[in-house]
Amino acid sequence: MQFYDAENDYLMCFGKTSEDVSNIIIVVVNLDPYHSQGGWVHIPVSELGLDPHQPYLVHDLLSDEKFIWHGEKNYIQIDPNIVPAHIFRVRKRMKREHDFDYFL
Repeated sequence: MQFYDAENDYLMCFGKTSEDVSNIIIVVVNLDPYHSQGGWVHIPVSELGLDPHQPYLVHDLLSDEKFIWHGEKNYIQIDPNIVPAHIFRVRKRMKREHDFDYFL
């Protein structure tokens, strides 16, 4: 497990990967149980085998929401009245239209 920088002291960000970096989990927790907190988190994309110039998909395993992130710095907003944390699974490769068999 490795901790990542967050620009808000009420946000804690950390991640864990498989040995071959094929499975990446990033967790962001709101440490304030009463107020919504937001801020920028810094993800070391190069260390995770991600291209810093290409977008990547993060899938929140708690809410089933999906977000497209770009580069190392991404904004997070967490309202503890809805959910106290995000648990993201990172997808290194995003599917494009030509990846589907119905694309002509």
